[in-house]
Amino acid sequence: MNGRNEGGARTVAELARMSAWTVTGSRGRWSTAERVLALGGRRWVVGLTPTAGGSTALMLWCDDDVVAHRRGAEAALCETALRWVTNLLAGRPWDGR
Repeated sequence: MNGRNEGGARTVAELARMSAWTVTGSRGRWSTAERVLALGGRRWVVGLTPTAGGSTALMLWCDDDVVAHRRGAEAALCETALRWVTNLLAGRPWDGR
């Protein structure tokens, strides 16, 4: 898989199989999943982390600023994370607007 077409991962385990994503954890549980992009002199980080109650948090940083944050189901947020990455790599705004 190339960096511009990452497929339709619906779990962090599927993201972990993509070389561009870094997934950390211990004891069989993930704690963070991150994709770093250096584009146009800016550093973008798309990150996921589990939250209390079984939901997942998705964050997007540009340099040191959080520009987006979502909470919800892992599957939906993995898809959103991939969409944000695809948009950024294509030179579009992260949210596709």
